[in-house]
Amino acid sequence: MKISKTSKIGIVLAISLMVLVWGINFLKGRDILRTEKVYIARYKNVGGLEVSTVVQLNGLKIGYVREIYFSDDLSGDLIVKIAVFNKFPLPVGTTAEIANNDLLGSKVVKLSLGKSSQFYQHNDTIKTKIESDLMSQVTEQIAPIKAKAERLIVSLDSIVSGVSILLNSESRRNIEKSLKQISLTMENLEQISSDLSIVVGTQKTNLSASIVNLKELTENLNKDSKALGKILNNFSAISDSINPSELNSIITHLNKSTAGLETILSNINNSNGTLGLLVKDSTLYNQLAESGENLNRLLVDLKINPHRYLKIAAFNFGKEVYLAPGSKYKTIENIDFKVFLFSSNVQIPLESSIFQGIKDVKESIEGSKFLYFAGEDKSYDKIRMILNKVQLSFPQATLKAYQNKDEISLKKALKICSK
Repeated sequence: MKISKTSKIGIVLAISLMVLVWGINFLKGRDILRTEKVYIARYKNVGGLEVSTVVQLNGLKIGYVREIYFSDDLSGDLIVKIAVFNKFPLPVGTTAEIANNDLLGSKVVKLSLGKSSQFYQHNDTIKTKIESDLMSQVTEQIAPIKAKAERLIVSLDSIVSGVSILLNSESRRNIEKSLKQISLTMENLEQISSDLSIVVGTQKTNLSASIVNLKELTENLNKDSKALGKILNNFSAISDSINPSELNSIITHLNKSTAGLETILSNINNSNGTLGLLVKDSTLYNQLAESGENLNRLLVDLKINPHRYLKIAAFNFGKEVYLAPGSKYKTIENIDFKVFLFSSNVQIPLESSIFQGIKDVKESIEGSKFLYFAGEDKSYDKIRMILNKVQLSFPQATLKAYQNKDEISLKKALKICSK
């Protein structure tokens, strides 16, 4: 059977119309080939909601807005028909909320499921809700802050007014004077604190020893309290037994002895006799001091070069054998020896009188402390001589050893230098 051209054109036209209708509905979000359930939602204001707006459930698109129109009861309410093509049933109590989809203000209908065991049917009316827009949320958040800011501005205005009245020219001058006095007081306190810290740092050993001695004295007094009581009782008995006439005689003899002692002291002051010359003439003192220094040098040289002074002989099968002195400490390039004086929590000027005239004092910082040294050399023999001189003023001075500028034990350094 042959189809005429007119029939062909009609068939093509019908197919075209069907595709056109399907395409228009598809662009509107509808699918005419899919079954849908329609639910009615009633709103006072749709906030810009449009036809074909997406309907979501837990973020999944399950439908679209099919139609929006005014209610027939002339109340001004808007009726929104929601088409759901998903087979998921909606329990009674489900709400349809018009919400913002993004910051640009596009809308979306979000479904929140109810908890009922019954379900809405086709064309049933469901509950509605409208989410507040971004501007409303911002306004709600800012409104309390705005009220507090206004109250704060009023309070600040009152404070500024009071301060303006208080701070007249005379008051400002008085405040400036007070601030200058406070600044001077703080500087004086800082200077006193620095001096006190220096004194405590240098005399810490002496203070500790004094406290220990005082504690021991107190303990001894506590132990000997009974013996002291007996001594006082004995002294009281002796004083009661002394005859006043004998006491007068003793005082007379004491006066005569005092007069004789005054005569002796007068002769000493006038350089009469050997004792007077010893007191007045400083020659003997200078000679003794020079002899002491020479003796100290002799002892140092004896310790460093014992072979110059000692020669020990032993007999081995009739032959005389001399024992060679111990080897000296060698000078190592990366080993340095320093004479350590003391450490302080505050910095001390190198020209301070605390160093008792010692020259070439050097300062080093280690952590939060300041270390002070009075000599440095790579030779252990030379640094020992420097230490002996420094210990005349600083008995607590010690030696420190450094390898590649890092501190090591003196024992380790000597072991390296003796190899």
